[in-house]
Amino acid sequence: MINLLPIGKLISLIAVMYAVVTGLILWAIFDKNTSFMTAISTAIGGSTLLNVLLIAIFYFGWQIIWKICPALNKILFPNLNGTWDMVIHYEWEGKKGTSNAKAVITQNFLKIGMDVEAEDSDSQTLMAKPKKDAETGRAELYYIFLTTPKDKGDIRSKAPYKGAAILKLNLHCDQKMEGNYFTDRKTCGYYELERTSTPIRRKNLKST
Repeated sequence: MINLLPIGKLISLIAVMYAVVTGLILWAIFDKNTSFMTAISTAIGGSTLLNVLLIAIFYFGWQIIWKICPALNKILFPNLNGTWDMVIHYEWEGKKGTSNAKAVITQNFLKIGMDVEAEDSDSQTLMAKPKKDAETGRAELYYIFLTTPKDKGDIRSKAPYKGAAILKLNLHCDQKMEGNYFTDRKTCGYYELERTSTPIRRKNLKST
């Protein structure tokens, strides 16, 4: 999600935060009874603590912030973490059909990925990039994947293949996504996903 933010301004803001924290610590503790090196050492320790806090927010705490302030799902990008039921509508070699799968999306403030387990194959992320429609602000996930068929005796299906999809959040429900996909073995089709659980919800259930 970080690529959705103005990186230059974000870096400048963090740099200012470090400078302010360091300056305040120096101002608070430096006097005639405290050596300059001791003050500097304490200020660096405060900056290190700020660094740890920022890392914790980027990787974990942002989900809590998003839950407290749901508007961030629209202002920035929605939290897609969790397990999703997936229906794959496919067309291959003139045949059409559907299959069911499970998708697990793992997302933090710096990156996002999706693993899919179907009856006949598994797929993993090669690249995933969150996007927002420039005009409407609708959340989208650009997804490139590698699929490895499960060896069940069908010689045709053994070779791994790559594919790409553009998944869009449903206009009426933020627990659903859908979008077209295609692969380099000339398969094409449509994905439908519906979220069934999120990590935060599971924690809440355990604590009740």
